[in-house]
Amino acid sequence: MKTIDRYIALTFLQNFIVAALGLTALYLFQALMGDVLNGDYPIRQILVFNGLQAPEVFTLMAPPAVLLGTVFTLSGLNRTNELTACFSIGMGLKRIMALLLVLVTVISGGLLFFQDSVLPPVYRNRTVYYWREMKKRSDFHLDIKQNKIWYRSKELIYNLKTFDAKTQMIKGMTVYAFDDSFQLQKLVEAEGAEYTPEGWKLMNGTITQFFPDSPFPESERFRELKLQIAETPKDFMEIEKEVRALRLRELYRYIIENQGAGLDMKAYLVQFHSRFSLSFIPIVMCILAVPFSIRGRREGGMAKDLGICLGITFFYWLFYSIGLSLGTNGALPPVVAAWAPTIIFGFLAIALVSQSQK
Repeated sequence: MKTIDRYIALTFLQNFIVAALGLTALYLFQALMGDVLNGDYPIRQILVFNGLQAPEVFTLMAPPAVLLGTVFTLSGLNRTNELTACFSIGMGLKRIMALLLVLVTVISGGLLFFQDSVLPPVYRNRTVYYWREMKKRSDFHLDIKQNKIWYRSKELIYNLKTFDAKTQMIKGMTVYAFDDSFQLQKLVEAEGAEYTPEGWKLMNGTITQFFPDSPFPESERFRELKLQIAETPKDFMEIEKEVRALRLRELYRYIIENQGAGLDMKAYLVQFHSRFSLSFIPIVMCILAVPFSIRGRREGGMAKDLGICLGITFFYWLFYSIGLSLGTNGALPPVVAAWAPTIIFGFLAIALVSQSQK
């Protein structure tokens, strides 16, 4: 039995790796071609940027790669009658499924670890490369700590609590202005900031001036203050996305801190729960592939089974994306938005397996 287990496990892992690398390469190739055709950046920068995107793409391609690996493995064994031989020696379908599920569970755990340990620093490196090398913002610096986003641009350093993309408003903003020798000249603190055609309008805050010839700064309250800076809502929107660079425990702390300050954290809660649900999608994909891989050859070839599986996978990702959007918009609780598609399709997969065994 151990020899058969090793043979099936090795076959599955080979098929999974080939499928994952193939899907990742295909995705990156079409992204690369799109960037090259746009012609906005030199080819070297496009290659580096897309290369830094590869780990994230590999993570997203792992679930369909598990599906393809399962289909290729079981269909191959079925086509060569090796599956029948396994049944004849008492190694039933449940035994084979258990072996595959053990392997896929290990892959799922690896994905969760990969998302939490490998992807965050890759996100940071990609962001820094984009702004410094591609956007030519050599002064760019970004640091996200608990409930604060630190962002440096030229002689200014910003501290943001959160940016609302819908209203294009910043909640909780502090601006530090320095001179050429990096001496603090001005400190502006505001409860919020709104973008207008004339620029940023800060609301309800304090402006503090520092003078080189005086040890005593001067502070003044304001209800509205116009702030002329180069950054637009689009820039802050890109910065806000980089909360992805936080590890799970850091993201959770970031959410709790901001919730305590009364900020809307639904989008980040969805992101937090989706990291877990995404890691367990491969298990659903594995179960989903089984009934289409063991059908008799008269019921259709592997190409037909593969087409059906990929069609189901497409609808799965569609519902998964819709669920995340509904959770982000507040139409569904974040936990439900992240886990509902996985649970529903999980039950569907189990039902299809049960029906195929009747």
